[in-house]
Amino acid sequence: MFDFMADTMMLSAFSDMLDRMGITWSSILLHLIALVILTVGLYLLLFKPVKKMIRERQEKVKKIEKENADLNEEVKELKNSSEKVLSEAKKEAAAMHESAVKVANQKANDILSEAKAKAKALIDRTETEMDEERKKLQADMEKQIADVSLLVAEKVIGRDISKEDNRRLIEASIKEWSEKENG
Repeated sequence: MFDFMADTMMLSAFSDMLDRMGITWSSILLHLIALVILTVGLYLLLFKPVKKMIRERQEKVKKIEKENADLNEEVKELKNSSEKVLSEAKKEAAAMHESAVKVANQKANDILSEAKAKAKALIDRTETEMDEERKKLQADMEKQIADVSLLVAEKVIGRDISKEDNRRLIEASIKEWSEKENG
């Protein structure tokens, strides 16, 4: 009971104090209702839209992060494919270089073979010409030897030599001379 009285007195003192300030219970109740309405209004007008805006921003950030991850993956794929293309291009360039080297070597070999063939043909032609020249010289020498032999024989024998004698002497001299030269 004592508590009830103390509570009543306190309430009475509080009520007197509120009356002196010009505050009534109805105004407190109206202010509380206004506070609730303001809180609900602020919740509906500010908190919900701000929360919705934050959620939308988070979704945009997630979307941008996903797009960024997709773009990074695409960049990696493009990098790998470009490296692959570059590697293939290098291989193709190496193959083309090797082919060009082979073609150049083949042409060099062809030119060398052609030069050797021309040199051999020139040597063969020169040898043939030398053989012909040697035969001409030999025939000329044989004729000169025959003439000299005929003159010598005529002087030694003191008479004219017949064509038959002349021919035998020439053949014998040439045979002897060829044996000395070959032998």
